[in-house]
Amino acid sequence: MKKNFWIIGLIMMAGISACDTELDDSSIKFTPRLVVNSFVNSDDFFSVQVSKTISMSDTTYPDFIENATVVVNDGAQDFTLSYNLGLSKYVANFKPVAGQTYSVKVSAPDFFTASGTMVLPNKLNSPKSTWQDKTGFDENGFETGTLTCYIADPQEERNYYEVNLYRFDDFTQEWVIMAPNTTDPFLNQSAAKTDLGGYLLDDKTFNGGNKKFEFITSYGSAGSMYKYLVEVRSLSDEYYRYLQSLANYRKTSGLFSDPTPIYSNITNGRGICAGASIQRDTIQ
Repeated sequence: MKKNFWIIGLIMMAGISACDTELDDSSIKFTPRLVVNSFVNSDDFFSVQVSKTISMSDTTYPDFIENATVVVNDGAQDFTLSYNLGLSKYVANFKPVAGQTYSVKVSAPDFFTASGTMVLPNKLNSPKSTWQDKTGFDENGFETGTLTCYIADPQEERNYYEVNLYRFDDFTQEWVIMAPNTTDPFLNQSAAKTDLGGYLLDDKTFNGGNKKFEFITSYGSAGSMYKYLVEVRSLSDEYYRYLQSLANYRKTSGLFSDPTPIYSNITNGRGICAGASIQRDTIQ
C-alpha cells in the first residue's frame, strides 16, 4: 500500500512538471500570408483592406499593405483598385450591384496570390419601421416606447439578416448604437448577438413570411424625443458565416475551452470577402 502511494505521488509530480513545460515552437516554420478583408455593401464604393498574418510570438498588430495589386472582377471585366491612404483601403470607383457575383484577387511581393468570391444579396422590400411612444413603463416607472422592425422575407431561398438599432445623440450630433431591448422569444432564444450589439438571424423559421420584431425604447431624454435609425442588412452566406463564427468564438474563448475558428473564404490567405444590401429607416 505504501509503495503504491509513492508511485502515485511520482506520477502526479511528473504531470505537474509536464504542465509547466513550455511548448518548443522553434521547429515550426511560419509563412506569412495575405489577410484580405472585403466587406462591401450596396451603399458604398467597393473596397478591400490588405494586411498579413503574424506568428504567435508577435505582439504588435501588422501594418496595412500599401503596395499590393487588388483586382475585382464583376463577371464581365476587371477593375484595378487604387489605395486610399486615409481609409487604409483599396477603393473602387463603383458601388456593387445587388445579385451580382464579384471575385477579388490580391497579389503582393513575397506573398502567394490570395483570392475570394462573394455574391451581393438583393435588397429587401420590407414595410417601413415604426415607433410608438407611451406603450409601457420601465422598472423605474418611466414611460417607454416600442420600435417595430419588419422583414419581408423572399420565398424559396435561404436568407440571412443583421438588425442594428441606433439613436441620434443631440449633444454629439451623431448616431449611437443602441443595445436592443426586446421581449421577443425568437430573438432572445435563436438570434446571436453581433459585435455592434445587434441581432444576427436567418429565415429558416419564417421563410417567405412577413416577420416583425418589437424593441423597447426609452421615451426621451431631458424632455426631447429620440430620433431612431433601424438598419436591416441582407447578408451573403459568407457574411453570415463570418459573423456567426465571431459570435461562437466569444462564447468558447474562455480559459478552459477551445475557441471556435473564425470563418474565412480567402484562398491562399486569410480573411473574408462578403457583402450586404442595406435597408435603413429613419424615424423622428
